[in-house]
Amino acid sequence: MKNKVLIFSVAGIAAASAVGIAVSLIFTLLGMGDTSSVAAGAVHIVVVGLLFLTLIVEIVSAATIEDSTYHTALITGCLFIQYLCSADGALFFADMGLRLHPAVYGIVSEIAFLGAVAGCCAYVMYLYKLRLNTIFLTVLPILAALLFAVYAVTLFHGYGYIAHFVVAALAAAVFCSLIFFAEKNNKIGMTTYFVIAVVCLSFGAQNANAMYYSGLTVALQGISLFFAALTFAMYVPVYLMFCIRTDSKAVKSIEYQRQAALFEAKAMLGQIKPHFIFNSLETIRSLYHRDAASGDTAMNYLSDFLRDSINSFDHELIPFETEIDTVFSYTEFENIKREHKIEVVFDLDFVDFRVPPFSVQPFVENAFKYSGVGEIPGGNIIISSYKSGDFAAIEIADNGRGFDVNKISQHSHGIRNACGRFALTLGVTPEITAAPGKGTKVKILIDLRKEAEKQ
Repeated sequence: MKNKVLIFSVAGIAAASAVGIAVSLIFTLLGMGDTSSVAAGAVHIVVVGLLFLTLIVEIVSAATIEDSTYHTALITGCLFIQYLCSADGALFFADMGLRLHPAVYGIVSEIAFLGAVAGCCAYVMYLYKLRLNTIFLTVLPILAALLFAVYAVTLFHGYGYIAHFVVAALAAAVFCSLIFFAEKNNKIGMTTYFVIAVVCLSFGAQNANAMYYSGLTVALQGISLFFAALTFAMYVPVYLMFCIRTDSKAVKSIEYQRQAALFEAKAMLGQIKPHFIFNSLETIRSLYHRDAASGDTAMNYLSDFLRDSINSFDHELIPFETEIDTVFSYTEFENIKREHKIEVVFDLDFVDFRVPPFSVQPFVENAFKYSGVGEIPGGNIIISSYKSGDFAAIEIADNGRGFDVNKISQHSHGIRNACGRFALTLGVTPEITAAPGKGTKVKILIDLRKEAEKQ
C-alpha cells in the first residue's frame, strides 16, 4: 500500500488522541477518577524515573558514540518533563505537599509536548535529509508561539484545551507532512516507526492533560501512567536492536582485524622472499667463481631450503620443527662460503608448538651477519627451545661482539618483519638483548593457550 507509513502515522495520532479524550470524558461522566491515589502516583513517578534514566543514556550516547545525534536526547528530555508534569504527577506532588496551580503544570507539560513533537520532526528531517521552505520555517514558529500564548492565557480561565487542540492539529499536520515526504523517496526504517509511536503516545497523554488542566475533566488516575509506560516500552526494542547490532559489529570487527593481520603477515612474507633469495643468489654466484663444487653444494642447500619453506607461506603458523629445518638449511648454506665455519648448536627440549613461517631464521641470519662470531675463536650460535609453564620459549644466543639493537632494527627488514609477524599472529614481542663487546640473545615467549586458539 502506497504511503502506508503516512496512514499509520495519521491513524496512530488520531487513535491515541481519541483514547486520551474519550477515557477522560467517560470516567468523568461516570464520576470516577476524581480522587487521588498515592500508589498510582508513585508507580507513575517510577516510570518517569525510568524515562529519566533513559535520558541519561541518550545524553551519554550523544556525547560518546560517533554516529549518535542529539535528537533522541532532546525527545527523551521533553517526554520526561511532559510525563512528570502530567495529571498523575501533579496529584502525586499534591499528596506529597507540593501544591501548585494546575495551569502551571499545564503550561510546562504543553511546552514539553511541543518540544517532543518538534524534536521528532527534526529527527525525521535529519534521517531523510528533508528541507522545509524558509517562509514555512518562519511562519510556523511564530504561529505556534501565538497559539501557545493564547493557550497559556485561556488555561487560567478554563478554555485552554481549545488552543491546545489547535496547536496539536498544527503539529500533527507538520509531522505527517514530513512523514509523507520521507516515505515518498525513501525506504522507511525502524527508527522512524519508533519516532511515530512516541509522537502518537505524546499526543494522547497531552490531550488528557489539557482537558484536566482546563477543568473540563477530573484527573483520571492511571491514564498518564498508561501513556508513560507505553512510551518507555518503545525504547526497549530500540535498545535491544542497538545491542544486537553492536554485538554483530563487534564480531565482524574481530573477524576483520584477524583477516587484516593475516593479510599484513602475508605482505611481510612477500617482502622476505625476494630479500632472502637475492642474498642467496649473490652468495652462490661468488661461490661458483671460487669453486664449482662449493657452488653446487650451496645450490643443493638452497633447493632444500626453498623446498622446505615454499609451502609454509600459505599458512599463518607452521610447526616449530619445520621452521628449524629451514634454519638448518640456511645455516649450512651460510657456512659453505666461510673459511672458518660458525658452530651452530640446536638444543631443542620442546618443539610441540607453532610459529609464523620465516620467523626464527631472520634472527639467526642477524647473528651470522652482525654478531662477529666468525671472527673470534670458539664463536658459536645456540638455538634452544623449552617449555616454561604455559609458555614455549625460543632463544637464539651467540657469543660474538654484539651490536647496537636500535641500529639493526632500523636497517634489518628481516628482523622487523619477524617481530611484526610474531606480534600480529601470536601477540608476542621478541626480546633482543645485545650490546657492543657482549653477546647477543633473542628470547621469544609464546603463550601456548593463545597458540592453541589459532588451530
